Amino acid sequence: MVVLAALVASCEQPRMHCTTGHGGFAATYTLKPGSKQGEGDCDTLRGEIIGLEKYNPSRPDDPTEQDLSRALLAIRATELGQLAIDAEGAGVPVDGGAVLSMGEFASVEPDESDVCTVASLSAAALDVPAFGDRPATSLRYAWSNVRVLVTPTFPGTLMTADLTYTKDGCTASYSVVGLWPAVSCALPAAEGAERVETDPSLCDPQADIAAGRPQGSGINPDLEQHVTCDPDFALCVLKEPPEALR
Repeated sequence: MVVLAALVASCEQPRMHCTTGHGGFAATYTLKPGSKQGEGDCDTLRGEIIGLEKYNPSRPDDPTEQDLSRALLAIRATELGQLAIDAEGAGVPVDGGAVLSMGEFASVEPDESDVCTVASLSAAALDVPAFGDRPATSLRYAWSNVRVLVTPTFPGTLMTADLTYTKDGCTASYSVVGLWPAVSCALPAAEGAERVETDPSLCDPQADIAAGRPQGSGINPDLEQHVTCDPDFALCVLKEPPEALR
């Protein structure tokens, strides 16, 4: 019996380390009632693609080696990143800003609920002067309470967070739900169309050759009944966060 117990113990999988899907998450933003302060359209966000990246910092005693006892998270939002790209392309200097938010996971391993948490992150913000047809813009993303589900089935591909978004003095707070990978459900734009048309079948993880889809969406098949096409920004998104992230 002792030998059998030892064999069973040796077959147990080691705990996964905190990680995230590499690249874009389709993030939906739900406005927190009463959170808007100031004048403007900061309370109209619906969602966007956000990039998440986990990495280990360098060891303090040896910068050439990773410190595996710590795990950091970087987040980049499309709107802020695109503002920086547009300004750079126009030759407009952007000094003192940051397009990445940075924070540290509470632990390198998930908690008992298989969740990895980053309580607070540095703010990402840019102040860009007017250029071309674009007015001067001040934009700030402040992320907090980032929670990532990390299991063998969902290795950092589902996340939630809180976001405080500030644009030109207008501030609003949102609850965020993210799904990796970010998959478009937009149809090719028709000439002269004022609105992007969408096709929910593009979110289907299963291929359908008869329907002209030789490949699935790339989304985890276990989420097939939990994903929908958001017609407002034409991305495949989670209908609601998984139980562990609520």
